[in-house]
Amino acid sequence: MTEIARAVLRRDWAIERTYPMRLLLVVLSTGTFAAGLFYVGQLVTDPPSLEGYTGGYFDFVIVGLAVTSFAAVGLNSFSHSLVQESGTGTIDLLLASPAPRASLLGGLFLFPFVLAGVEFAALLGLGVGVIGSGMPIGGLLMSIPVILLTTVTFAAIGIAAGGVLLIAKRGDPISGPVMQLTMLLSGAVYPVAVLPGPIRALAWCLPATWGVEATRDLLLGGAGWSDVAPKVGVLCLFVVVMVPLALMAFRSCAATARRHGLLGSY
Repeated sequence: MTEIARAVLRRDWAIERTYPMRLLLVVLSTGTFAAGLFYVGQLVTDPPSLEGYTGGYFDFVIVGLAVTSFAAVGLNSFSHSLVQESGTGTIDLLLASPAPRASLLGGLFLFPFVLAGVEFAALLGLGVGVIGSGMPIGGLLMSIPVILLTTVTFAAIGIAAGGVLLIAKRGDPISGPVMQLTMLLSGAVYPVAVLPGPIRALAWCLPATWGVEATRDLLLGGAGWSDVAPKVGVLCLFVVVMVPLALMAFRSCAATARRHGLLGSY
């Protein structure tokens, strides 16, 4: 099972390294993005809603956007991979292979996840560690499970969206609205506390909100693992519920696409 996922990872890396300019642009865009946020942060000084966090608004927003960047990988990478496989005419062969479906799905996530990990490390290292107020190594290590759980919840949504894409072929009606809602309500760029009451309640229904808050508590709030354990428990509950439902939805959509001869068309 793991060998199949590694094989997909090796294939994706072999393809990606033939485009070195794209990798260079990813690195440059991370640096310019962090620098731009730094100067935006100069406009926000000592907001009362950020009390309890070290640093200023710059540190606050960098952590939020770093976490949601992983969420975006989980949400978009699978659909993007399916579009590529469809465009090259290999999607029907991939899904008809005897390889376990979970291994194939995991393999399609691996390379985007590794690339996002590099971007995440660069964003936090340059943003919070160098430009910002400093990054606690202990908090960073403790935040890794939180980020992984947050990514898995969005990967579940991405798998379900990929199933819909097998039938619709073009136009993803799920990923875009979910990501927009996440950026609006998860507290990535401003605290959830500033939202009106009903909208605030809706924000806590999103897994990213729990992931962003827990990661900020660990990196900027001086919290320990026991302090964020309730939020991690909620994320685990999201994973337990969402992943099986997403796999069921994908299997159903794949069966429908195969039954109507849609896998080989694009």
